[in-house]
Amino acid sequence: MNEFSRILELYEELQAKVKLQEIEIKSMREQVATLSEAIQGQAPQQENQEAA
Repeated sequence: MNEFSRILELYEELQAKVKLQEIEIKSMREQVATLSEAIQGQAPQQENQEAA
């Protein structure tokens, strides 16, 4: 029974780590989307500056 308790404990630790990583990945995706929008918004301005 002790081994089962240890396996369950390890499983719960891994599950918590995976959940944390999922949250971090979601945050990174949101940051990428925000930066992508910012870059796309800046691109026409740079083209206009080069033309001027």
